[in-house]
Amino acid sequence: MTTTNPPSWSPAVLNQVRSLTNEFNQIENIEGDNVDFPGSQSFDTSTNRLLNYLASEESNAMAPVALDATHPISDYYISSSHNTYLWGNQLYGKATTKAYQKVLERGCRCVEVDVWDGDDSDFDTSDSSSESGSDNEKEGGIKKLSRRFKNKIGLSKSKVEPQPKDTPVSSSSPPKGEGVGPSGLRRTVSKTEPRVLHGHTATKEVSFRAVCSTIRDYAFVTSDLPLIVSLEIHTCPAQQEIMVDIIKDLWAPYLVDLNAATGHEVSLPTLESLRKKILIKVKYTAPEAAKGTGPVVVSSNASSGAGSEDESQETAVKKSHIITALASMGVYTRGCHFKDFDQPEAKLPNHIFSLSESKIIDVHKRDHSALFRHNKRFMMRVYPKGIRVSSSNLDPAPFWRMGAQIVALNWQYINAATMLNQAMFHATGGWVLKPEGYRSFHKAQSQITALDRGTLDLSIELLAGQDIGPADKKLNLYVRSELHIEDMEEITGGALPEGGSTKEGQIKAASEVGSAGRSPSFGRQVLQFRAVPGVSEELTFVRYVVICASFLKKTCPTLSTACIRLFHITRFTAILQAEREPWIEVIVSCGESAALPKALRYLTL
Repeated sequence: MTTTNPPSWSPAVLNQVRSLTNEFNQIENIEGDNVDFPGSQSFDTSTNRLLNYLASEESNAMAPVALDATHPISDYYISSSHNTYLWGNQLYGKATTKAYQKVLERGCRCVEVDVWDGDDSDFDTSDSSSESGSDNEKEGGIKKLSRRFKNKIGLSKSKVEPQPKDTPVSSSSPPKGEGVGPSGLRRTVSKTEPRVLHGHTATKEVSFRAVCSTIRDYAFVTSDLPLIVSLEIHTCPAQQEIMVDIIKDLWAPYLVDLNAATGHEVSLPTLESLRKKILIKVKYTAPEAAKGTGPVVVSSNASSGAGSEDESQETAVKKSHIITALASMGVYTRGCHFKDFDQPEAKLPNHIFSLSESKIIDVHKRDHSALFRHNKRFMMRVYPKGIRVSSSNLDPAPFWRMGAQIVALNWQYINAATMLNQAMFHATGGWVLKPEGYRSFHKAQSQITALDRGTLDLSIELLAGQDIGPADKKLNLYVRSELHIEDMEEITGGALPEGGSTKEGQIKAASEVGSAGRSPSFGRQVLQFRAVPGVSEELTFVRYVVICASFLKKTCPTLSTACIRLFHITRFTAILQAEREPWIEVIVSCGESAALPKALRYLTL
């Protein structure tokens, strides 16, 4: 048994563990056998042995799971981020490279980059300013938003699709640092480079080059599994040429062979074959578009401030155009505008549809079986609807159950959705093999037959908590447990709970308030879920929330939380502190760091 440095246990924990070990000893005396315990060949029922177990890796309910990487990439779920560049809300938050670093360090394997034309008037390549938006920053952001709005409606000198600001150099051969565009015209390095921001809002931008550099530096720090970069293009052709140069310059060792995919001839590769590769998701250029002369472009609908192509179905937008040199980089992840499952692009093995949560719910209602069959063989990305300006989230679990590989979440804050994502992908490298019935080779034709379901009986015995919440507060804590399960109506195309938003689990149980303080005793209270029908272990989640009791329900703050796939649940786990601040690190083992707050433990019997 691997044991980290054991913590200094609180009296509440010590008392409950002594009570538990006394009970185990009594069982041994009656039955004459040692009580088996996970992580140990023959469990010693002494208090110290149990305490050591609590501090060991063997007690970690979210321990790493062996990954079978031999399947095509459509057979996996992928940990994904929406509007990755944003630090804060969607209206006047800040675009920063730090956001990419943080999500990649936390195991994200699909990031989003919204790229816009460089603009001398308000472009700032620095991303090192204060993380907390001051009143001056907000005021400046509002002015910037006003200017961008004027540009959009044509009240400024800029055109909707800006032309290159440079004059081609007239020499027989391009000097160093220059190149040739798709039309054969020579171009020089632009005075400005493309920028990354949340369009038509007051968010502060960061340079595309800085984002690409950060992605290169952190792409494979925590995982060598492939990283998907989802590009939302709002730039003119000249700026796209600069994008291509930057991508080739910074990501060359990680790009897949651009000749690997040729329409219908290609099949999706295995996950194993793409280790340490960056896959670019970009709008697809139809083959017939290449028959003309001059630069080949394809329309890309860019939403008003939303940054994802299929929100154009909900919002009037302008058109951007994708040059062939950029579109061809989408080798295995070619973005295609979704109309229906009979459109020609739906048969391309390497296409990927991107649907907003509202759109996929509508498709699920109309033909849930067709949606399921598509997602068994082909890729689909789901993203939050544009009205989530506070960076709130959809509930990822129903969309995973629909078979969508990529469910993009706002990672700015810890909430129920990000905890479900953490439960799905923790210690997996960011890719999780789908249940067997969801894979391309399986004969299942709908959610109804894709999973084995049964009746769940689950009991959770609460022992004690340790160092929960702020040290300077008087706390009265209780625990609520929730089951996030498949709704019976959902299976056949019915309405989703909460309309697809993540709030609380469908089934709940709560304890009484424990003893006062940060390290309460819960007296071995038992939370029970009895005879819950239609439960699949692989796509059901158990979430635990530690709450400070208050007379006013709305003022009861959540102090700590944990979430686990039922498939992985074991006897003990840890929870994390849940202040609503960006990038709180998850505590996965009670003894991981003496500097981090220790966590509540629970026992299932």
